[in-house]
Amino acid sequence: MNIVNRCIFGQVPITRAEATRIIGRAGRSLLELVFPARCALCQGWVPVPSAVFCDRCTEALVVERREPACPTCGSAVAPFEVSEGRCRECRQRPARVSGTVRVGPYKAYLGQAVRAFKYKGREELGTVLGGWLAKAVEQAPWRERVEAIVSVPTHWRRRLTRPFHAAEPLASVVGRQAGLPRVPILRRVRAGPRQIGLSHTERAKNVLGAFAIRKGVTLRRARLLLIDDVRTTGATIEECAKVLRRNGAAEVYAAVIVTVGWARPGAQLLGTV
Repeated sequence: MNIVNRCIFGQVPITRAEATRIIGRAGRSLLELVFPARCALCQGWVPVPSAVFCDRCTEALVVERREPACPTCGSAVAPFEVSEGRCRECRQRPARVSGTVRVGPYKAYLGQAVRAFKYKGREELGTVLGGWLAKAVEQAPWRERVEAIVSVPTHWRRRLTRPFHAAEPLASVVGRQAGLPRVPILRRVRAGPRQIGLSHTERAKNVLGAFAIRKGVTLRRARLLLIDDVRTTGATIEECAKVLRRNGAAEVYAAVIVTVGWARPGAQLLGTV
């Protein structure tokens, strides 16, 4: 006989805490009955109230997360395209970042999840996406070399119109799960236009000189992990890594939720990230 029946029949007294728990469970059950949980992507029914995605979207996300990536830049690669740890595209560029992990490519389901997280108020997705990113970091061959986490910063003016900055909650989740301290040593000193719609060359110019080390910070051969939500051409991450290494960091690694891929110089990059 459960605590409710025993209380009703007068066999045991009920405490205030027990009554609160019973009423809370009943309220949640009624809420779930009237407003069943929906998938964050397709708005279909989820298998259990605590689930974020339905079974169909979960299976599709698993498939996308399995796609191979370059271990240095994180871009999507074809079989046998990586040589000496670098793909054809990143071999043509300076190696400021020693290694990159991602959750997956910017495709139908992961792309939609990132957009919902950043633009549609689904901030609870940060825990899910950050957990997946933490798992990718834990599986990286360089994991034991990393000493601290640095999130890619945004400019203070951008916070006035959009206080939510995706890289920060992601870095917090990765830091907790990976057991790494988060150090806010980077700052953005120049805002510049948004990167969406800019070409590869325009993106590189847009972030040139946009970041700096905070005053009083000294990096003595530190090995750092940069966290961001999306990597398109890599211009932002490369610029941050350049600043960190110029100021004493020995190694810089990167972790992102999705990679959009490389673009030819001068080509337009489409998308909503």
